[in-house]
Amino acid sequence: MPPKSKFQQQQLAAFRLRADRPWERRLYLLRFPEHWKKPLTTLSRARRDGSEIRSVPIVLLNDVIRALVPDVITVATRATIGEQAPWIYSDIEVDTESLFAIIAAWVRAVSGDPAKAETILSRLHHLDLAWEPLDLDFARLTTGSGDDELRSDELYRLLPHVIAAELSIPGLRHQHLQPENPKPGTQDGEDPVVVQAVSEFRRCPAPQGASVMNWPPHQMPNRPLSYLINITAQSRAFSTEPLVHLSIGTRRWAHKDSTLSFNRDHNVYMLPSLPWLPGLVHSRSFLIAAIESWKKPAPDTDMGFEYSARWAGGKIGRILRELGLDERLPDPEQLKKTPAARLDAADAAALVFRNGMYSFDHPVAPGTSLADKVPLVDWVTDTLAEHLVPVEPMPRGTTIILDSGKLKEAKFAASDAAQLRAAIADAVGGTVGIDIFYDTGHTKNYARATLARLLGIEVPEDTDHVTGKPDIIVTEELTILATVRPVGEWGGGLAGDETITNNKDRLQAAVTSRMDKIGEALGDAEAPTISLVEIKGKKSYAGKQRAADPKFAIKVGLSRTGRLAQCVTEAPEPKPSEDGNEGSGSDSSLEKMVNSWYDLLRQLGVRTADLPVTHEGTSITEAPAYLAFWLIRQNQRGWEGITRQVPVAVLIDPTGRTIQACAPNVAWMPLHRAQHEISRHHMLTDQKRTPEEITRFFERVLRSVARQYPSLLLLTCAQNLRWGWPHLNNPDLGIDTVKFGQQPQDITRYPGLRHVRVRTTDRDEVPDSYAVNSKEEGHAPGYWTADDRIYFSTGEKPVSASKAVKSASMVVSRWKKGELINASTKAMVWNARALELTVAAIQPDDSPEDWAALAHDLRWATPHYNYAVSQPWPLMVAKQLAQYVMPVELLQEIEDEDETPSELDDSAE
Repeated sequence: MPPKSKFQQQQLAAFRLRADRPWERRLYLLRFPEHWKKPLTTLSRARRDGSEIRSVPIVLLNDVIRALVPDVITVATRATIGEQAPWIYSDIEVDTESLFAIIAAWVRAVSGDPAKAETILSRLHHLDLAWEPLDLDFARLTTGSGDDELRSDELYRLLPHVIAAELSIPGLRHQHLQPENPKPGTQDGEDPVVVQAVSEFRRCPAPQGASVMNWPPHQMPNRPLSYLINITAQSRAFSTEPLVHLSIGTRRWAHKDSTLSFNRDHNVYMLPSLPWLPGLVHSRSFLIAAIESWKKPAPDTDMGFEYSARWAGGKIGRILRELGLDERLPDPEQLKKTPAARLDAADAAALVFRNGMYSFDHPVAPGTSLADKVPLVDWVTDTLAEHLVPVEPMPRGTTIILDSGKLKEAKFAASDAAQLRAAIADAVGGTVGIDIFYDTGHTKNYARATLARLLGIEVPEDTDHVTGKPDIIVTEELTILATVRPVGEWGGGLAGDETITNNKDRLQAAVTSRMDKIGEALGDAEAPTISLVEIKGKKSYAGKQRAADPKFAIKVGLSRTGRLAQCVTEAPEPKPSEDGNEGSGSDSSLEKMVNSWYDLLRQLGVRTADLPVTHEGTSITEAPAYLAFWLIRQNQRGWEGITRQVPVAVLIDPTGRTIQACAPNVAWMPLHRAQHEISRHHMLTDQKRTPEEITRFFERVLRSVARQYPSLLLLTCAQNLRWGWPHLNNPDLGIDTVKFGQQPQDITRYPGLRHVRVRTTDRDEVPDSYAVNSKEEGHAPGYWTADDRIYFSTGEKPVSASKAVKSASMVVSRWKKGELINASTKAMVWNARALELTVAAIQPDDSPEDWAALAHDLRWATPHYNYAVSQPWPLMVAKQLAQYVMPVELLQEIEDEDETPSELDDSAE
């Protein structure tokens, strides 16, 4: 039994609405005028198939409104003919002439043809814009109008907006207090309360829900930061009660000359001292717009151009000029070069910092510690006590399904060489290929040394470079075909064909070219093979060279030859010891190389021991098999320009040692083969599938495996899958049912099937959380019971976060051994992010808690990693199939917004 934790409860930063008193507010709604839609559809490009265009894309218009009109919420991204959906909500009736001026400028900028624009505008008039009053009582989440009641999802949008308004009332402040000395001195009387900082919050636009951010920034001028409180209204499965979720973050501001990304916009937050346009009401709230890097003509330079900054999208700049605002708004180039100058100006403007903008680290570390999170949550609790009440702390669960000790014994790190060799043979057969493709001699030596120790073999110095023939190493359990040779030119950066103007086609051509080179250089593998490949690091592919990163092309190129790949960067060259002999490799380099070998074993589907399912005292009488559904989904956006929805499924037998995967046009096959076939059929291809098609795929998969095992646990992730399988949405999720079509089916129609759905912190669907006792807050691994179907899972602090300090505030001193330690903006932050587990469907006589406990325990079941991963192990296996379908890491770097800065958490991918 593990030692008893000092924390037996977990607190969510979540609130219920008080139903015992009304919470009435009047808001205003604006719908897109119906008779505008037809003429405005002419702004869209004609469709290739000649079909009628019935909607107006208004994303750019919404962006301009967000930049110029404070305190409005735009909720529609398209204006569709025949739909009377809400478009804009506001606290006040915004002057319609000012709005129309923005709309007219948008029409002129998008049309590109003055005559066409004037023809369209002749059919529009500002009097067509009519605000509708909405009298709302949020205590009941109903409207005061009986004729046109707002849909529940729209009310969920408005509640955070109202809360943000309450938290940003002028004069309302949060005082950051110095904590009491836990070891007070001998002086008489009580120590005075010390206020070390004050935060006053203002509303700011948010990707979802609403946000407030303190202004002016703390730690000016050299370490500028603001606290951000994200507010969303969420639901839970099987309940109609709304919950308010909080997520606390730290926003770091650029304060030095910055390098802008070549493939991403950079957000700028603005506080104008006067309204941008006549007729608009001045507000204390932030406006937001984005700047981008662009090639500015410079005839006097050698290149004929220079990189500068402008308002993003090009057309926004034209709209601003049309409105006569180009001189009033901050100059993008000055924001880039001297961002600190506008942080405390009367017309404030702040450029969000993102990693890569400096050649050095920002003086403020990412993340927000509990020392700052908890007081802010308490402040919100006190401020909104009239309307909101915190959810109750959740008790710790005590059920254990997977023996933690045996799970640790089954890790690769705890296995001896013979065990690993035998496990590889079990997974792929009696022969395996192992390649080391190196660029530097010292990286090769690290790879050889770690592989030799891992498998207990003698790894050759080099193998035949000319023929490529491997050395054969025979052991009692396994025959190894070892190749050690230089990586050659196919390990270098991608060279895109500049004559190809389409980003997608250029990337596809570069990847295909690299695949061909790898195939010519290596030929097909003789057996299932894993390849360790040394490439240049990210710094070699920064900025405009980012898309030249060859990692993905190498992975899919090797996959075409039957090889699974892991890329590593150059290890530091060992330093000679003082006596002149060669020194040993650094521990970090050795650990990194070992982890790379572990990942390759993971890709082969290797496990050294069965999953240790405990039956005693639980309703789980038979070890289940595991089925995980995942949707590899990439929208057409950014530099890649590809749309794809590829559903995949992973099936793991009850022992955990037989892993299969399938996808459309790829039948069930062992994991190491399935990755190659899924990549072959679906890599970098436009594959648009409707939700109905995706749902049918998962239905066929479930029907095909449901009776293979007497017990089967289905695992899904709500945020990933519900677009393709709408049944996973809370309103559609029924207890103990499975639904693919219009009618739900009772779970008993699938004997032995259980379903646990997880939700992550994405989109703040799971709020901040922390462990609590009567004396302090902290972090603790465990699962926690919210009700008889909803549970939350947290992991332990990994060794990589051993230096993280939960009590290190960014703005408040802390006590350490009776002495005050100054506030630290550089302290490492780690937070245990909770994972929601919904036991959606179980069989009669099952205990929901047992299946939640099993899903929780599966976060520790990965054999290659010693700590909890971000999702249960079968889901992680399914998610990682995307690595051979699209450049996952590169896409994440390009698409992830730095709105709520990242921090170390309790999970690994």
